[in-house]
Amino acid sequence: MYMKYLEQFENFDHMNKYYEKKRKFFDSKKSFDDITFDDISTIVDYIGTDGYNSKEDAIEDLEEKLTTYKNLSDPVKLYRVVGVNDEGEIDKDKLGEHFTPFLWAIDGDMMRSIGDELWDDKKPYIIEVLAPLSEIDIWQTIVQNMSFPREYEINLKNKGEGAKFIRAYELE
Repeated sequence: MYMKYLEQFENFDHMNKYYEKKRKFFDSKKSFDDITFDDISTIVDYIGTDGYNSKEDAIEDLEEKLTTYKNLSDPVKLYRVVGVNDEGEIDKDKLGEHFTPFLWAIDGDMMRSIGDELWDDKKPYIIEVLAPLSEIDIWQTIVQNMSFPREYEINLKNKGEGAKFIRAYELE
């Protein structure tokens, strides 16, 4: 998704060198392990600090999250909440892209941010999956985390097709 954002600027000749440098940087990082702490300032410069009070806050938060994400097991257990009438409505082949590695992160703030008040009579279900680290879209994950710093969101590639469904249960 972030790469699609970059593509819209390819026709601006005066910006080509900047975007070429940016694209090369992003293309050189295929996993969280490829990102060094020296890269964090560059990432913040490229993505921005909209979710933060300052660049320093963004750098500190990204350092913390990167440390967490570099220590995820492979495969990693992830959680997602969806609004459905029953478990049968969950597409177990395309489990979705927005997950968190922490069950505690699914709280009232998160529920409001995903619009649970608009679910009418649907019930919140937690989906648990196992996903290989190679299925994490690292750049979309970083963009989401920097846009919404309070969330520990992991974004999966291809609507979660590479994740293995473990179970789903109604959130109490």
